[in-house]
Amino acid sequence: MAEEEASAAGQSGGSPADAIAFTGASQAKADTYLEGQTRLAKLQSQNLVEQNAFELSHLRWRRFNDQMKGALQIMFVAVGALIVVALAAAIWNASQASGLVVDSFTAPPDFEQRGIGGGVIGGDITDRLAAIRKIGVEHSFSSSNEVTKNDAGAIKVEIPDTGISITEAWRYLCNWLGHERHLTGSLRNTVNGKLELSAGMGDGRTITETDQPDNLSKLEQKVAEEVYQAFDPVNYVNYLSAIGRHHEAYQAAASYVKIAKGEQAQADSYGLWSYTTADATGDIPLAIQRARVGISIDPKLAVLYVQEVDFDDALGHDEDELMEAQTVLRQRNQDQPPAHQGSGFAAMQSEARGVIALLQGDFADAEPWYWIPGFPLGLRLSTMAALAARTHDAAGSRALLSKAFAAGFVDDRDAAEARYFADTETENWSAALTDAVAARTASLSPKGDLSVRYLAAIADTSFAPQVALAESHLGQFTLAHRAIDQTPGDCVACKTARGNIDAFQNNDGGATYWFSRAIRDAPSIPFAYTDWGAMLLHEGKYEAAIAKFKLANRKGPHFADPLEMWGEALIAKNRSDLALAKFAEADKYAPNWGRLHLKWGEALFWSGDKAAAKKQFAVARGLDLTPSEMSELARMGGGHG
Repeated sequence: MAEEEASAAGQSGGSPADAIAFTGASQAKADTYLEGQTRLAKLQSQNLVEQNAFELSHLRWRRFNDQMKGALQIMFVAVGALIVVALAAAIWNASQASGLVVDSFTAPPDFEQRGIGGGVIGGDITDRLAAIRKIGVEHSFSSSNEVTKNDAGAIKVEIPDTGISITEAWRYLCNWLGHERHLTGSLRNTVNGKLELSAGMGDGRTITETDQPDNLSKLEQKVAEEVYQAFDPVNYVNYLSAIGRHHEAYQAAASYVKIAKGEQAQADSYGLWSYTTADATGDIPLAIQRARVGISIDPKLAVLYVQEVDFDDALGHDEDELMEAQTVLRQRNQDQPPAHQGSGFAAMQSEARGVIALLQGDFADAEPWYWIPGFPLGLRLSTMAALAARTHDAAGSRALLSKAFAAGFVDDRDAAEARYFADTETENWSAALTDAVAARTASLSPKGDLSVRYLAAIADTSFAPQVALAESHLGQFTLAHRAIDQTPGDCVACKTARGNIDAFQNNDGGATYWFSRAIRDAPSIPFAYTDWGAMLLHEGKYEAAIAKFKLANRKGPHFADPLEMWGEALIAKNRSDLALAKFAEADKYAPNWGRLHLKWGEALFWSGDKAAAKKQFAVARGLDLTPSEMSELARMGGGHG
């Protein structure tokens, strides 16, 4: 029976302890056995936990290792790509190399002993070429390739396992792929005791000059100039003009016309010949004809129209000048020669915009015409002073002119003209006459060998009218007519000045004749319309005056003068309410005009807005006013008292 129970217990899955118990083993042994099994189970469990942590750490490390290998591979690919891009860029840049490289010259032993070896001479030539290039480019719309020295003594960083330096490798690439030209040369003593300096351009041409032994510097300059003429004939012409050697520039331009290749280069060569013709001979009509020859070759070349703008300005042909400036703005950068594209073409268009602004009375926006990078700050400030005065801001003009003198390099003519406009604003006509005479005298002063005929043309069309107007304001009508009678018959500003002189003499018929002639010759220019309207306003012919001011405003929408006088005419017609809009618009273009704020205040006063009128009177009181305007301000209750 007991055996059956034991068997039953075993079959039922009982534990070994149960078996011991059923077999009669002691309870103590069973407990001992159970404790051992428990410890074993715990050890096995702990071992499994530690092994699992180890396996997990190992797996993480393997994943990190795989990630690092992947990142390293990506880095190798990226570095390889960068190297390929860098090599491609280097090859591209080398293929575009097109400057002039001056190699070391050779020199006689006695010069070497004195420390004037071939390297020194090569360095001197490089420096002189760079100086010539700088002057030429600063006075040109054309860019120019660099001039560098091939310095064999430069610090070299060698490329491993090649035996050559990075500099040498780059030079090999440029020589192989690029278009650089190398200048070599020699200095030698001749049998007659002179020095002979030769330079070879690498294309079979050799330039040779001789001089006395103590004239090495002069000899180097001669050779450098001839080398630069061969290297960049366009900017060589501009260089000669910039330093006042106008007849040499004229000859160099004529020489370039004979050798220029391609339609654009041929057209550009006539542009150079055109402006040097005016500078050297003063024959402006011939200069215009040569510019038009260039236009017939390439009508898209903007620089030719820029030349015509300058010539029309010198002749006083305002309508033609405006049309040519507008033509410049219609040209496209991509149609210009590579040397003109970018900054050169942008400068041409900037000049054209400035000319248009001047001709339309938009003096606040005319500054770009005068500001060319590289020109002295004093030049910019003095011309800004003239423009400020023409917006009726005499105080601002004088402040700018003072800054210009502090900055230095102010042209006497520009300074005198700025003072003239400031003095006319305050009706100081004696000072204005002195200024106009000074400006005209300065404009006739020789500048190198610039044609006196050309200078006289500019003096007659630009400054003789100012002299005549100042004299007429002083009642010196005989002198005024004498001054204006010497001006060309087709000068638009001169005709307008003639009309004003007759108007001051109450010669309505004469004034009407000359204003009509000016408008006939320059229908797009607002000044004759404005001055004619001013005469009619003074005569009390308000409707007729307003008709002229409307036309002037249409031709020069940013010209403040016709707007302000239009407002005055409306006040006289008892329509001060309508005048307010004209004064507000004029204020956009001449915000510091004392008379404008005086009349604006008057219109507000008559419109019933006494508080706003008082504010405008206060503004006027702080600006430039003539004595008569100060009296008027006091009558309107805007004075200090």
